[in-house]
Amino acid sequence: MRSFTLRLLAAPVLLCSCMAVQTSAAGEVVVAHVGPFSGPLGVNGLANLEGSKACIAEANAAGGINGNTLRLVQRDDEYKPEKTIALMREVARGEKPVAFLNLLGSANASALLKDGTLESLKIPVVGVTPGADVLRSPGSPWMFHVHASDNVQLARIVQHLSTIGISRIAVAYQDIPFGRGGMEFIQGVAQKADVAITKSVGVPSAGEDFTAIANDLRQSNAQAYVMILVPNSGAAFAAQVRGAGDATPMYGMSYVPVKGLIDKAGAAHSVGIGVAQVTPNTDSSSSALIRQFRSAMERYAPTDTARTQLHLVGYLNCRVFIEGLRHTGSAPTPDSLRGALHKLRVDLGGYLVDFAGGNVGSRYVDIGVVTRDGRLQY
Repeated sequence: MRSFTLRLLAAPVLLCSCMAVQTSAAGEVVVAHVGPFSGPLGVNGLANLEGSKACIAEANAAGGINGNTLRLVQRDDEYKPEKTIALMREVARGEKPVAFLNLLGSANASALLKDGTLESLKIPVVGVTPGADVLRSPGSPWMFHVHASDNVQLARIVQHLSTIGISRIAVAYQDIPFGRGGMEFIQGVAQKADVAITKSVGVPSAGEDFTAIANDLRQSNAQAYVMILVPNSGAAFAAQVRGAGDATPMYGMSYVPVKGLIDKAGAAHSVGIGVAQVTPNTDSSSSALIRQFRSAMERYAPTDTARTQLHLVGYLNCRVFIEGLRHTGSAPTPDSLRGALHKLRVDLGGYLVDFAGGNVGSRYVDIGVVTRDGRLQY
């Protein structure tokens, strides 16, 4: 009887101990976004951030991941490479994030690679824009590229132009790693498709004066213009070319948002411009990914927040991070997350991400065309 009584007395202690262990296992997982929330790429950076915020809020509302609540830390690097490096190091020391999201800017990413920042911090980055191949090969084992590369986008554009019978193009490219790498690639892929490049012009970083360039291109006898330009430059290019009365068809990469085109070129001048896209269309509800994205933005983003492809990029990068996090248990570390991401193969609702064997998750690319109501059709 005495032994039985002792066991009963001990039982509540054991129960309390188990409950204490269960409670202490739940905690907070920090993820950080260092990006341009001001400056020439501020529109893109803020859109990525808003998409990621909706994703984080959605996950926390569903109970978090493996019992942990997610907390998003944000810092504005103003699109300055040296500030990107300094802020990532500062955040790594002070906040101890398991990952960074939405790295934006080819010069910024190049600076991180040259400096060896990621190898020093040993914290993965999930989602890198642009998709310049010089950032991917060799890249960094800590850098995970969710979207199709710039070369895949450019190959798709040239293939499309060749298919519709265009054999002469002119190219405006940004004179930074992103643009120079794209220019080098498009020369080779155009030659293979029997498409001649009649003119190529370099544009200073974030440049917006295309007066002389527009005139040069008009004299080039090109049947279409291809833009390898960052958002503000691409929108300014479209505005000034169309404003000069040049109706030559033009195609840009996914970084040029429709709203930016319309704001600078006007709705009438934007109609018919082709823009490569590395995600499904946010104006179509045909995929489960877009339905989930719309739901998250409706529930957790401010009511006046747009639902653009740029917002979707932030949401998608965050979803990939979360899918990797699910496989790290209740006490994730940057290293365990990196290992989980390298094994990740998941369908996010019509968008397949597969990092097996590398650091590039998708090759999805389509061509959207700006419609009269200011949307992309594809």
